[in-house]
Amino acid sequence: MNEQAYIESKPKFSVIWIVPIIAVLITGWMLYQHQSNKGHVIFLKMENADGIIAGKTEVKVRSVQVGLVESLRLQIEQNAVIATIRINKHYDSLLTEDAKFWTVKPRVDETGISGLNTLLSGVYIELLPGESRSSANLFTMQDQPALISPDVDGLRYSLTAANAEVLDVGTGIFFRNYKIGQVESAKFNEKTLEMDYGIFINSPYDELISKNVIFWVNSGIEVDLSTEGIRVSTGSLSKLIKGGISVDYPPAAEADGTAPENTQYKLHKNFAVALERRFDLFDLYLIEFEQSIKGLRPGAPVEYRGMRIGTVEQVPAQLVRDGQPLYFQQDNTSIPVLIKVEYGRIYDIDEQAKQYWQGNIEKWIKNGLRASLKSGNLLTGAVYIELDFYSSAKPESIAKHSIYPILPSVPSGFTALSEQVMALLNKLNKLPLNDTLGEAKNTLTAYKQLGLETEKLIKELNNKKVSEKVDKNLTQLQGTLVQLTASLKQFEKTLTTYQQGSGVMEQLTDTLSELESLSNTLKPVTKSLNEQPSMLIFDKSSGQDPIPRKGQ
Repeated sequence: MNEQAYIESKPKFSVIWIVPIIAVLITGWMLYQHQSNKGHVIFLKMENADGIIAGKTEVKVRSVQVGLVESLRLQIEQNAVIATIRINKHYDSLLTEDAKFWTVKPRVDETGISGLNTLLSGVYIELLPGESRSSANLFTMQDQPALISPDVDGLRYSLTAANAEVLDVGTGIFFRNYKIGQVESAKFNEKTLEMDYGIFINSPYDELISKNVIFWVNSGIEVDLSTEGIRVSTGSLSKLIKGGISVDYPPAAEADGTAPENTQYKLHKNFAVALERRFDLFDLYLIEFEQSIKGLRPGAPVEYRGMRIGTVEQVPAQLVRDGQPLYFQQDNTSIPVLIKVEYGRIYDIDEQAKQYWQGNIEKWIKNGLRASLKSGNLLTGAVYIELDFYSSAKPESIAKHSIYPILPSVPSGFTALSEQVMALLNKLNKLPLNDTLGEAKNTLTAYKQLGLETEKLIKELNNKKVSEKVDKNLTQLQGTLVQLTASLKQFEKTLTTYQQGSGVMEQLTDTLSELESLSNTLKPVTKSLNEQPSMLIFDKSSGQDPIPRKGQ
């Protein structure tokens, strides 16, 4: 009996395959989650990897970990190190193209001491996000920490300095000894040969920065040796250690509106120089001195009776006339000095001061206005120029140079004193003192001889034999009287020489007048030296005004 087999077909897909499929899906999901949670990979270029360890060094923002250094390798050129850093998933937005990275480690510099906490925790990398909306994955490590965070309110300005002290990044900026900002960047401009500084002024102190403020370098201690004497000033302890930049308004001036951001200012060497550069309206003049100008320096003051009206510009003036230097000519022995009369020093409204000066300078010179050199400080040898009226000056008018007008001058100081003494000695040498003294000596000899003979006569009159010698003595007495008469005539002639109106008497009167004038000139100096012997080195101290008493 034949039986027919029943063949049942089974399904090709077995339920058992669901398990591995689910396992694969779970594995893939886990891998995706792992990769997505790893975050964004960036590359950081640095000069060296000092203190940075792969797998341990963290990247932080405000002390919160946002990433980790995964690996370190040398650049192909082997002149830098490339660090591979993985930033956590939720912090990808921090990686703007203007973001900054720097190493946080113990530092001791002009800004102070920082990073001491890394002595135990180790070095880490600080990330400062930028403000750009574009992202990047390649960055360069900064050598110094970023000073100003983007979320700090304030304004930025720029300073340029040609002769001021070179300052470092982080140097403080002070307004009347209170810190209001700091130097953010410092760079030497090889084209202008100046230092360019970027500064940041914290809010709300940026409202203090007006259009007319002045900036100057304020070191810890300043010693000023000038025509005004010796002046020593010190700042705060922080300035003494680190120095700084001071900013303020000019004396007796108020803020001239708030300056817009990125306004450029000049950084001056010190406060005195800063004040000098404020007077932009001025005229240049030449002064020709017929004496030594040793001790006169550019920047020395030009004064009128103690009031400063200008500044010495060039010593000597660098000018050329007829192809020759103006201070070394064959037919002229004078040395020219170039000065500038700054009208802002004469009056606050400099335009009015300029009109007043230019409208009266010719009349002043005709009335005896002259320039002279004065010793400002015997210790330093500093000299300044003083304008004053001299009644004895010969009438002159302002001379015209091809470029600048020329102010007349007179000798002064020891030069003028020596000239007066020499003139006095020359007049004394011209007096006929030798002849006069010889005649007076002869007269005195005759008087002495007369006295001796008179004494002898008296003795002989007392003698018993006087009668015999009377005739002889009378004859001798007559001869003596004749000689005496001749001597008296000679003496009368000598006295006639010195009578009022004679030439010798006029010379003697002029000489005595000059001696009296010289004595009057030296009296104030002698009196001042008696009151204050140190005035030759230090400024003369003025006494306090008397306080009126009750009932006066």
